[in-house]
Amino acid sequence: MTEKINCPFCGNLIDVDVIKCDHCGSLFQDPDLPDIKFKELGPFLAIDLLTFGFFSTIWFFINGKAINKFVGGKSDGLKLNWLFLLLAVNGGFYLLFFYKQPALLIFFSVLQCLIYIALSYRVLRIIQKYTKRMYNSEIIFNPYYMVIFNVFYLIHYIETYRNRVYHTHEYFDWKSPQAIFLIILLIIILCIFRFYNDVFWLFH
Repeated sequence: MTEKINCPFCGNLIDVDVIKCDHCGSLFQDPDLPDIKFKELGPFLAIDLLTFGFFSTIWFFINGKAINKFVGGKSDGLKLNWLFLLLAVNGGFYLLFFYKQPALLIFFSVLQCLIYIALSYRVLRIIQKYTKRMYNSEIIFNPYYMVIFNVFYLIHYIETYRNRVYHTHEYFDWKSPQAIFLIILLIIILCIFRFYNDVFWLFH
């Protein structure tokens, strides 16, 4: 039989090893995403600018093992690791054709943009499920910001994770037709921006 203690906040009986009180919702330890490196947005942006955006790719591989620890199901793990593999393969081709084939460079740049969006979404969903299991808290993320800023938004989300767990709030319905149309439009805009950046560095 599990040992019981009284919650120091509400006085109800709870299991001795729980992280959050089932009665009043109080947390007994600060919520955290352990072992994640480079989770402050300021330093991340500085390094990413110095590496012309390539650090975004490197960041996922630096933190791949830590992110996998948050996975609670086989399906999420498979999706995550397939996206990691796709990112690695695409990054290799991107570097291979950087000075040789501008047309192919644009293609791999589009693909990289889409992989960033898919990978950022998958990591955010894994964090959501991990938070539900660990702290019994429903946290949300903004799909518009995720599509526009993808990796940058993910870093900001991780940096502000503790506050998000403590201060959960309701959000709009991102599955509406208007929201889906806007997301598609934003993907197109983001891809055009990344193409322009790649072409600029290629010919200057």
